[in-house]
Amino acid sequence: MPVMREATVTPTPVTYTVQEGDTPIVIANKFGVSVADLIALNKIDPTTLQIGAVLIIPTGPQAAQSNNELLPSPTPAPYTIRGLNVYRTPVGSLECLGEVFNPGPNALGSVQLRIALLDKADQVLLSVPFSIALDVVPAGQSSPFRLLFTDPPASYAQYSITALRGEAVDPTSRFAKVKITKSNGAPNGAQYRVTGEITNVDKVNASKLHVTVTTYNAQKQVIGYRDVVVADGPLAPNGVQPFDVSLASSSPTVESFAVVADALQSQ
Repeated sequence: MPVMREATVTPTPVTYTVQEGDTPIVIANKFGVSVADLIALNKIDPTTLQIGAVLIIPTGPQAAQSNNELLPSPTPAPYTIRGLNVYRTPVGSLECLGEVFNPGPNALGSVQLRIALLDKADQVLLSVPFSIALDVVPAGQSSPFRLLFTDPPASYAQYSITALRGEAVDPTSRFAKVKITKSNGAPNGAQYRVTGEITNVDKVNASKLHVTVTTYNAQKQVIGYRDVVVADGPLAPNGVQPFDVSLASSSPTVESFAVVADALQSQ
């Protein structure tokens, strides 16, 4: 079973155990980092690399540039990774769904996680940094995420997901304050349909009104989500914008759903 983790002052280091046939180039290519960074961090002699040696995978500026990974937060805000749902699709792909919950009291931004695919011996086969759906997660709200591995490693047996970055942010300089004031969900054929209203509770106009709908099964696992820009705006203060979103889920039975809205400030 996956373990829920919280962001820490430094990200959980990703390690790799050297196997037969490995070279610094092979390992660096596997994780999308530079050979020079790998050698420098571990203080290794490339000509005497030992099978069984445990190496730390770089996450510094050069590594971040090469694999789209953000630098660790100086003072990370805590958040919870939950609702994990990792399963094989009918065509053999591996789909990973879940969400990040922000316990507050501040909005959460620059969130990045890492997923590692492991074999039965806990050896890292593939490690990928990724971001969540929302740029900013309001206090007390969640943002879903999804990854699809179309051709997962043949020896894949388990996975781990860890927090890399997340920081408290002030969204008031960019985002308008909007609120979901009505929401209803019901099955609609093979999909699930969510309708409702967004109200602009700010003192400025709102534009690019956007909703993220997440669906869950009875075990509170994420089984689907969809992001939709429902209107370009502008929506005046106290104005109401209806929305109507349909989405497919990995399970035919949707037990519950959640909707989060955001919008940009507009003149």
